[in-house]
Amino acid sequence: MLEESVTVRVALLLAAGRGLRMRSADPKALRRVGGISLLERCTNVLQQAGVERIVVVVGYRAADVIAAIEARNLPVEVVTNPDWQQGTASSVIAGLRAVGDQRCLVVMGDHVFEADDVRRLTETTAGNVAAVDRDVDRQLVGLSGVRPNRVRLRDDGHVASLGPDLDQYDAVDAGLTVVEPGDVLSVSHPPRTWLELRQQLLARGRPMQTREVHGLWGDVDTPEGVRALERFMWRRYGPKPTDGVIARVVNRRISGPLTRVLLHTGLTPNLATGLAFAVTLLAAGLVATGNTWLMIAGGLGVVLGSALDGVDGELARVSGTASRRGATLDTLLDRYADLAVVLALILATGPTTSAWPWGFAAATGCLLVSYVHAVGRDTDVRLLFRREFRLLIFAVAAILTIPLWGLIAVAIAANLDVVRGVVLLLRAMRE
Repeated sequence: MLEESVTVRVALLLAAGRGLRMRSADPKALRRVGGISLLERCTNVLQQAGVERIVVVVGYRAADVIAAIEARNLPVEVVTNPDWQQGTASSVIAGLRAVGDQRCLVVMGDHVFEADDVRRLTETTAGNVAAVDRDVDRQLVGLSGVRPNRVRLRDDGHVASLGPDLDQYDAVDAGLTVVEPGDVLSVSHPPRTWLELRQQLLARGRPMQTREVHGLWGDVDTPEGVRALERFMWRRYGPKPTDGVIARVVNRRISGPLTRVLLHTGLTPNLATGLAFAVTLLAAGLVATGNTWLMIAGGLGVVLGSALDGVDGELARVSGTASRRGATLDTLLDRYADLAVVLALILATGPTTSAWPWGFAAATGCLLVSYVHAVGRDTDVRLLFRREFRLLIFAVAAILTIPLWGLIAVAIAANLDVVRGVVLLLRAMRE
């Protein structure tokens, strides 16, 4: 008879350590990785995975960690471990005593992981379950600067043994373990570390199943490891699958390094949105003067503003703080910025009778391309004349001091693309 899946709804997050290899006096749990603290990142991912109760064990500079929890209004319970210096096993035991007899997910607070992997781990049958990575050559393994815990598996996929010094192994420990509290608390003489405690469980015949992680994960203990992990995170979360040629070839090459720098400043995605908007408005003001050198500077500023427009999304995705509110703000400010650049090119053209009609047509095309994308978001319809392409044409026209030709090019190409998109959209809706 098959066992029914019992979803784990409680997580024990270990945040008591100092992290000497970080070379900082601050608690390790408050170290920023990808724009937010490890503590906040772990909490967000656990919530996304469906965990309903999160118990955080604090120790080193507990008051600072608790203050950070209150400042960010994190939905967690706090347990203070006065014996945190005795090792991670003492923190696990202190936390499990607060959890009660509920099956629990023990999370190493210095790990980065993804919600899908947590969800697969928590939707398991009764018993102890360890998350492992069978791809032992993945570059993310070992970012901590120390050898990761190796795992040797039995033929049925259960853990046979684990430890950093195994010569023969099939996987590495990913820092997430579902446990039966009774099994752990029954150990009469707990060892110093969580690894040794799990080794004792295996020695006492307590079986431990495994679930494989497929997403990004990492154990970071050093500043160098943090920077390496952030590069991986940007490559995974920064670019979007829908990026066009200009976004990939031009914009991401500018926005990527900026994003990785800004992750350490505490700049929020919404502030980055406002910064990109301000840069584009300033660039439009320079273009509007009609002065040759100022138009060139303004054209370069439009390119910079277009690249900066990708920073807010990259910050949000890498930090795991993407929201519908932020996306809406970005979309609205983009439309105002587009119209500002169009108006600037009209003014730079001078007192001609053709500038305003072509400007109106270009503005209409810019707005309608965005509208068709919004209406067709649930379809496969994607227009070719994306915002970064339009802004690049505007920028080139400003740099070459031919503003009218920039308006004409965008007016014709964007509106033709809109007509094509509407036809495809109506066809998709009919089908």
